[in-house]
Amino acid sequence: MSSRSKALLALSLCTVLLFGCNGNRSGSATSLPSSSPSSTSTSTSTFVLGNVSNSKSVANSKSSNGQAEPKGNGSSNARPGSATSLLTEPQAGVAPWLNIISHAHSEILVNEYLLTYTTLTQALISASNRGVTVDVIVDGHPYNDSSALNQSESVFAGTKVDLKTAPLRFEGSYSFDHAKYIVVDPGRSDQVAVLGSPNGTASAFDGYNAEDAIQTSDPAIISALELLFEDDWQGHQAGSSPRQYLVLSPGSSSALTTLLSFNGPIEVTAEELGDAPAIYGAIESHGSQARVLLPSYLSYSELSYASELVRAGVQVRTIVSPYLHAKLIVTSTQTFVGSQNFSEPSLYNNREVGVITSDPKVRAQALSWFDTLWNDASTLNVQVSPTTTASTAVPTTTASTAVPTTTASIPAQTPTSSGSYPYIPYGDTAAQVESLWGQPTSTGTTTYDGYPEQVWFYQGGAVYFGSSGTVVYVQR
Repeated sequence: MSSRSKALLALSLCTVLLFGCNGNRSGSATSLPSSSPSSTSTSTSTFVLGNVSNSKSVANSKSSNGQAEPKGNGSSNARPGSATSLLTEPQAGVAPWLNIISHAHSEILVNEYLLTYTTLTQALISASNRGVTVDVIVDGHPYNDSSALNQSESVFAGTKVDLKTAPLRFEGSYSFDHAKYIVVDPGRSDQVAVLGSPNGTASAFDGYNAEDAIQTSDPAIISALELLFEDDWQGHQAGSSPRQYLVLSPGSSSALTTLLSFNGPIEVTAEELGDAPAIYGAIESHGSQARVLLPSYLSYSELSYASELVRAGVQVRTIVSPYLHAKLIVTSTQTFVGSQNFSEPSLYNNREVGVITSDPKVRAQALSWFDTLWNDASTLNVQVSPTTTASTAVPTTTASTAVPTTTASIPAQTPTSSGSYPYIPYGDTAAQVESLWGQPTSTGTTTYDGYPEQVWFYQGGAVYFGSSGTVVYVQR
């Protein structure tokens, strides 16, 4: 067993036992309480991890066994005294990432959904050329971006950077390795990690996007990221240990719902809205004390979810520029930053990584940044047609919002004798959808993230088909 594997095993044992292990890496982390949302108590665990070497402990041929990962509670807290800070875009630019890469001494671990930004890739190559071990995981089939993997493979070909695609369980039709994090020199006194919403792309750092990330030297967070990376590198299931300190998907819905359910005002930024009723219910419970910021472009289904929030009294605004790619939750005492969208694949299928911190400095930074974006945003108004009970949310901005245009009207069939709508798996064909839900009442077209989609409308929801003619999204 390599020294890295031994160190990671030590972390697992220490985390499970919840008492100190002798070694040279120590730190404490506070877990998000699993009691009632109004609870203010916390539980604290401490562990120490020994040195981690540069040697890799696995062969590249290993792959996922396809089993479901444990859900865990997905809760974590970075300690206030562990040099944790918030990075925001477009303010920070790429400089913080380049800085930690340039100061790497022994090892860099990178997991990026997309890694195509030349400035970043060249910095990683330069680090590997001076003797730093650089291991990189990227998604093997990013949504509607078939060229991204080829770009990454091409730029790292013939270099000392070791590139792998994500485990097979994150390479299905509607599951992705959507994580975005980098770990530098784990086990050293100057170890550091950055995790959050920015992909390794030009749009994340050139001023076009609003992004957020946490930079931390917290030993617990860094050790958890290191353990997670090793599991994904080997194609193993991520166990419960990293979930003590990180918010991980698959299985992040409960942690985010619990966080959103705490008393007091909340601020939320979300790029995508999908089938996440528990999330929306938790936000709606705050009424006007909740502020939700969304991109100016919302799909038909996203407008529907946003409308429900507005009708519950939630303040909802949309922003045109910068493009809102950040994922942020700010409560009265805690802050979440990560890669999770409010959608079924993101919460239940993907590899996603986030963190919840109780650091008051991070919260103050996040709230100030949110307020700046909020002040540049426009209120989302909900209009109710006098001839129908259906409501449509319309942003007050002049930005165009794609709404499906009805192209046909077909008598609906009752899907089942009880009138219920059975579950439709992502990737189903039109014929499979028709066998489950019957013929739609009408059809239409829309655009999501610049790509056309066909929509079938039913009394109980809508089904969206991508360019390949298979299901990409289901609204129930």
